[in-house]
Amino acid sequence: LNKRKEKLMFFMKNYKVYLIYIALILIIWYGFSIRTQNIEALKDPTTGKYITAESDSTLFLRYAQYIAEHGSLFKVDPMRFYPLGADLTATGFFTSYFVAYLWKFLHVFNPSLTVEYVDIIYPVISMIVLSIFLFLLMRKLFDWRIGLLSVLFINILPSFILKSTAGSTD
Repeated sequence: LNKRKEKLMFFMKNYKVYLIYIALILIIWYGFSIRTQNIEALKDPTTGKYITAESDSTLFLRYAQYIAEHGSLFKVDPMRFYPLGADLTATGFFTSYFVAYLWKFLHVFNPSLTVEYVDIIYPVISMIVLSIFLFLLMRKLFDWRIGLLSVLFINILPSFILKSTAGSTD
């Protein structure tokens, strides 16, 4: 029993960095699994396409589809504020552009991806990237323990899960 304890302590001291990153991966995987449980519920049974979880995200999806098809967004949206349309020149649509260009990037690796699917997984991908950078920042500012704890909190807090669940592109 003492030899096993010594071997375990030796392993923990010499491979501490690997254990920290394994813990980070496990936390991110847990957050990923929480956020992707509703993906099958977001599939429209009549068309088989993915739909968004809320009405605001539907607008961002429509803009992202247009950007993916034409390269840029139109200046006036005729479907809003009928009959004049909404002026989009003064409004920023970072989310729509990000989804469209994320689709173009991911489409290279998997041509079967649709803009609708990328739109619903965009919050999950953003959460993974946020978790990695949050850990790196907290590790640099404080300690690796604070970094792991902050990533754990941001991945399991219900108020943050609400807006970073698959299908919510706000």
